[in-house]
Amino acid sequence: MSLHGDAADIGRMLAWAARPRELPGRHDDYHRLVVRYRQEPDFAAAVDAVCSGAGLHLIVDERDGAIVSAAADSPLRVTLTDVMKRAQPNHRAVVGAVVLAIASVAYPEAVMVDDPDRVAVFTTRSVVDHLDRLAQAHSEDAEHDGGLEEDMLESWRGWFALASARPNAQRRSGNDRPGIVNKICKLLVEAGYLTARGDVDGGTWLARPRFRHAVATLCADSELYALVNGLGDAGSNRRGGKERP
Repeated sequence: MSLHGDAADIGRMLAWAARPRELPGRHDDYHRLVVRYRQEPDFAAAVDAVCSGAGLHLIVDERDGAIVSAAADSPLRVTLTDVMKRAQPNHRAVVGAVVLAIASVAYPEAVMVDDPDRVAVFTTRSVVDHLDRLAQAHSEDAEHDGGLEEDMLESWRGWFALASARPNAQRRSGNDRPGIVNKICKLLVEAGYLTARGDVDGGTWLARPRFRHAVATLCADSELYALVNGLGDAGSNRRGGKERP
Protein backbone atom coordinates (compact mmCIF):
# COMPACT_ATOMS: atom_id res chain seq x y z
CA MET A 1 0.00 0.00 0.00
CA SER A 2 1.16 3.59 -0.65
CA LEU A 3 2.46 5.93 2.03
CA HIS A 4 -0.78 7.88 1.78
CA GLY A 5 -2.82 4.68 2.20
CA ASP A 6 -0.72 3.58 5.17
CA ALA A 7 -1.17 6.95 6.86
CA ALA A 8 -4.92 6.80 6.31
CA ASP A 9 -5.09 3.30 7.77
CA ILE A 10 -3.07 4.36 10.81
CA GLY A 11 -5.51 7.19 11.36
CA ARG A 12 -8.46 4.82 11.03
CA MET A 13 -6.87 2.40 13.50
CA LEU A 14 -6.55 5.20 16.07
CA ALA A 15 -10.12 6.28 15.33
CA TRP A 16 -11.40 2.78 16.09
CA ALA A 17 -9.28 2.65 19.24
CA ALA A 18 -11.08 5.81 20.38
CA ARG A 19 -14.43 3.99 20.12
CA PRO A 20 -14.01 1.47 22.95
CA ARG A 21 -17.47 -0.06 22.70
CA GLU A 22 -16.91 -1.27 19.13
CA LEU A 23 -15.44 -4.65 18.16
CA PRO A 24 -13.78 -5.85 14.94
CA GLY A 25 -16.43 -8.53 14.51
CA ARG A 26 -19.08 -5.82 14.01
CA HIS A 27 -17.30 -3.73 11.36
CA ASP A 28 -15.56 -4.85 8.17
CA ASP A 29 -13.16 -1.88 8.14
CA TYR A 30 -12.14 -2.43 11.76
CA HIS A 31 -11.63 -6.15 11.12
CA ARG A 32 -9.51 -5.38 8.03
CA LEU A 33 -7.25 -3.05 10.01
CA VAL A 34 -6.80 -5.53 12.86
CA VAL A 35 -5.90 -8.29 10.38
CA ARG A 36 -3.47 -5.99 8.61
CA TYR A 37 -1.80 -4.98 11.88
CA ARG A 38 -1.40 -8.60 12.93
CA GLN A 39 -0.17 -9.85 9.55
CA GLU A 40 1.99 -6.98 8.25
CA PRO A 41 4.98 -6.24 10.51
CA ASP A 42 5.90 -3.01 8.70
CA PHE A 43 2.40 -1.61 9.12
CA ALA A 44 2.30 -2.68 12.77
CA ALA A 45 5.64 -0.98 13.39
CA ALA A 46 4.36 2.24 11.81
CA VAL A 47 1.21 2.20 13.96
CA ASP A 48 3.26 1.51 17.08
CA ALA A 49 5.64 4.37 16.25
CA VAL A 50 2.79 6.87 15.94
CA CYS A 51 1.31 5.68 19.23
CA SER A 52 4.68 5.76 20.98
CA GLY A 53 5.26 9.33 19.82
CA ALA A 54 2.00 10.35 21.47
CA GLY A 55 2.80 8.50 24.68
CA LEU A 56 0.31 5.72 23.98
CA HIS A 57 0.62 1.97 24.49
CA LEU A 58 -1.32 -0.09 21.95
CA ILE A 59 -2.58 -3.67 22.21
CA VAL A 60 -4.30 -5.13 19.14
CA ASP A 61 -6.31 -8.25 19.83
CA GLU A 62 -8.03 -10.25 17.08
CA ARG A 63 -11.27 -10.47 19.04
CA ASP A 64 -11.20 -7.34 21.22
CA GLY A 65 -9.67 -4.88 18.75
CA ALA A 66 -7.38 -1.93 19.43
CA ILE A 67 -6.91 -1.11 23.11
CA VAL A 68 -4.94 2.02 23.97
CA SER A 69 -3.59 3.19 27.30
CA ALA A 70 -1.74 6.47 27.88
CA ALA A 71 1.57 6.84 29.71
CA ALA A 72 1.64 9.06 32.79
CA ASP A 73 3.39 11.85 30.82
CA SER A 74 1.22 11.58 27.70
CA PRO A 75 -0.62 14.80 26.76
CA LEU A 76 -3.56 12.58 25.77
CA ARG A 77 -3.89 11.00 29.20
CA VAL A 78 -7.25 11.55 30.91
CA THR A 79 -7.78 10.10 34.38
CA LEU A 80 -10.96 9.50 36.34
CA THR A 81 -9.94 12.27 38.71
CA ASP A 82 -9.84 14.63 35.71
CA VAL A 83 -13.38 13.59 34.84
CA MET A 84 -14.51 13.97 38.45
CA LYS A 85 -13.06 17.46 38.98
CA ARG A 86 -16.37 18.69 40.33
CA ALA A 87 -16.42 15.98 42.97
CA GLN A 88 -15.61 16.77 46.56
CA PRO A 89 -11.88 16.47 47.44
CA ASN A 90 -12.40 13.45 49.71
CA HIS A 91 -14.24 11.71 46.85
CA ARG A 92 -11.36 12.31 44.42
CA ALA A 93 -8.90 10.88 46.95
CA VAL A 94 -10.55 7.46 46.85
CA VAL A 95 -10.90 7.11 43.06
CA GLY A 96 -7.67 5.14 42.67
CA ALA A 97 -8.53 2.84 45.56
CA VAL A 98 -11.97 2.14 44.09
CA VAL A 99 -10.57 1.31 40.64
CA LEU A 100 -8.00 -1.04 42.16
CA ALA A 101 -10.71 -2.67 44.27
CA ILE A 102 -12.89 -3.17 41.18
CA ALA A 103 -9.94 -4.87 39.46
CA SER A 104 -9.31 -7.07 42.49
CA VAL A 105 -12.97 -8.10 42.85
CA ALA A 106 -13.33 -8.78 39.10
CA TYR A 107 -10.09 -10.78 39.00
CA PRO A 108 -9.48 -12.15 42.52
CA GLU A 109 -6.77 -14.54 41.27
CA ALA A 110 -3.83 -13.56 39.08
CA VAL A 111 -4.45 -16.38 36.59
CA MET A 112 -7.88 -14.94 35.81
CA VAL A 113 -6.33 -11.86 34.21
CA ASP A 114 -4.81 -14.11 31.53
CA ASP A 115 -8.05 -15.99 30.84
CA PRO A 116 -9.84 -14.42 27.83
CA ASP A 117 -12.91 -16.59 28.45
CA ARG A 118 -13.49 -15.52 32.06
CA VAL A 119 -16.84 -13.79 32.58
CA ALA A 120 -16.05 -11.31 35.36
CA VAL A 121 -19.28 -10.17 37.03
CA PHE A 122 -19.31 -8.25 40.31
CA THR A 123 -21.61 -6.03 42.34
CA THR A 124 -21.31 -2.62 43.93
CA ARG A 125 -21.82 -4.27 47.32
CA SER A 126 -18.84 -6.61 46.79
CA VAL A 127 -16.57 -3.65 45.97
CA VAL A 128 -17.77 -1.68 49.00
CA ASP A 129 -17.23 -4.68 51.30
CA HIS A 130 -13.75 -5.20 49.85
CA LEU A 131 -12.79 -1.57 50.42
CA ASP A 132 -14.21 -1.60 53.95
CA ARG A 133 -11.97 -4.56 54.82
CA LEU A 134 -8.91 -2.96 53.23
CA ALA A 135 -9.44 0.40 54.87
CA GLN A 136 -9.74 -1.27 58.27
CA ALA A 137 -6.60 -3.37 57.69
CA HIS A 138 -4.56 -0.35 56.57
CA SER A 139 -5.88 1.72 59.45
CA GLU A 140 -4.65 -0.92 61.87
CA ASP A 141 -1.30 -1.03 60.04
CA ALA A 142 -0.88 2.72 60.40
CA GLU A 143 -1.46 2.44 64.14
CA HIS A 144 1.11 -0.36 64.47
CA ASP A 145 4.06 0.81 62.40
CA GLY A 146 3.08 3.94 60.46
CA GLY A 147 4.51 2.34 57.31
CA LEU A 148 1.91 3.59 54.85
CA GLU A 149 2.65 6.40 52.42
CA GLU A 150 0.71 9.61 52.97
CA ASP A 151 -1.22 9.41 49.68
CA MET A 152 -2.37 5.88 50.57
CA LEU A 153 -3.44 7.04 54.01
CA GLU A 154 -5.34 9.90 52.39
CA SER A 155 -7.26 7.42 50.25
CA TRP A 156 -8.32 5.38 53.27
CA ARG A 157 -9.19 8.51 55.27
CA GLY A 158 -11.32 9.62 52.34
CA TRP A 159 -13.08 6.25 52.24
CA PHE A 160 -13.82 6.32 55.98
CA ALA A 161 -15.14 9.87 55.59
CA LEU A 162 -17.85 8.63 53.22
CA ALA A 163 -21.15 7.62 54.79
CA SER A 164 -22.21 3.99 54.69
CA ALA A 165 -25.33 3.15 52.72
CA ARG A 166 -28.59 3.81 54.54
CA PRO A 167 -30.44 0.48 54.61
CA ASN A 168 -33.95 1.99 54.62
CA ALA A 169 -33.31 4.97 52.38
CA GLN A 170 -36.05 5.67 49.83
CA ARG A 171 -33.59 7.15 47.35
CA ARG A 172 -30.03 6.23 46.53
CA SER A 173 -27.34 8.72 47.45
CA GLY A 174 -24.53 9.55 45.08
CA ASN A 175 -22.25 10.62 47.90
CA ASP A 176 -22.09 7.56 50.16
CA ARG A 177 -19.77 4.58 49.62
CA PRO A 178 -22.03 2.63 47.22
CA GLY A 179 -22.84 5.90 45.43
CA ILE A 180 -19.17 6.67 44.76
CA VAL A 181 -18.50 3.11 43.56
CA ASN A 182 -21.50 3.37 41.23
CA LYS A 183 -20.30 6.70 39.85
CA ILE A 184 -16.91 5.22 38.99
CA CYS A 185 -18.47 2.08 37.50
CA LYS A 186 -20.70 4.25 35.30
CA LEU A 187 -17.65 6.20 34.11
CA LEU A 188 -15.97 2.89 33.28
CA VAL A 189 -19.11 1.89 31.36
CA GLU A 190 -18.90 5.09 29.31
CA ALA A 191 -15.21 4.37 28.63
CA GLY A 192 -16.03 0.88 27.37
CA TYR A 193 -14.49 -1.06 30.27
CA LEU A 194 -17.67 -2.32 31.96
CA THR A 195 -21.26 -3.14 31.07
CA ALA A 196 -24.16 -2.49 33.48
CA ARG A 197 -26.14 -5.68 34.08
CA GLY A 198 -28.73 -4.84 36.76
CA ASP A 199 -29.46 -3.42 40.21
CA VAL A 200 -28.73 -6.42 42.44
CA ASP A 201 -26.68 -5.47 45.54
CA GLY A 202 -26.56 -1.82 44.55
CA GLY A 203 -25.56 -2.53 40.94
CA THR A 204 -24.28 -5.48 38.90
CA TRP A 205 -21.43 -4.99 36.44
CA LEU A 206 -19.73 -7.10 33.77
CA ALA A 207 -16.07 -6.47 33.02
CA ARG A 208 -15.49 -6.23 29.28
CA PRO A 209 -12.32 -7.64 27.62
CA ARG A 210 -10.93 -4.10 27.44
CA PHE A 211 -10.90 -3.96 31.25
CA ARG A 212 -9.05 -7.29 31.44
CA HIS A 213 -6.36 -5.94 29.12
CA ALA A 214 -6.13 -2.74 31.18
CA VAL A 215 -5.68 -4.74 34.39
CA ALA A 216 -3.03 -6.89 32.70
CA THR A 217 -1.13 -3.73 31.73
CA LEU A 218 -1.49 -2.45 35.28
CA CYS A 219 -0.14 -5.71 36.65
CA ALA A 220 2.98 -5.50 34.48
CA ASP A 221 4.37 -3.27 37.23
CA SER A 222 5.18 -5.59 40.14
CA GLU A 223 4.16 -3.08 42.82
CA LEU A 224 0.78 -2.45 41.20
CA TYR A 225 0.41 -6.19 40.64
CA ALA A 226 0.68 -6.66 44.40
CA LEU A 227 -1.88 -3.92 45.00
CA VAL A 228 -4.41 -5.39 42.58
CA ASN A 229 -4.00 -9.04 43.53
CA GLY A 230 -2.94 -8.79 47.16
CA LEU A 231 -4.94 -5.92 48.59
CA GLY A 232 -6.96 -8.21 50.81
CA ASP A 233 -3.81 -9.53 52.46
CA ALA A 234 -1.96 -6.22 52.64
CA GLY A 235 -2.32 -5.76 56.37
CA SER A 236 -1.29 -9.28 57.36
CA ASN A 237 1.61 -9.29 54.90
CA ARG A 238 3.19 -6.19 56.39
CA ARG A 239 2.81 -7.62 59.88
CA GLY A 240 4.95 -10.60 59.02
CA GLY A 241 2.51 -12.92 57.25
CA LYS A 242 3.44 -14.92 54.19
CA GLU A 243 3.52 -12.97 50.92
CA ARG A 244 1.16 -14.08 48.18
CA PRO A 245 2.93 -15.33 45.04
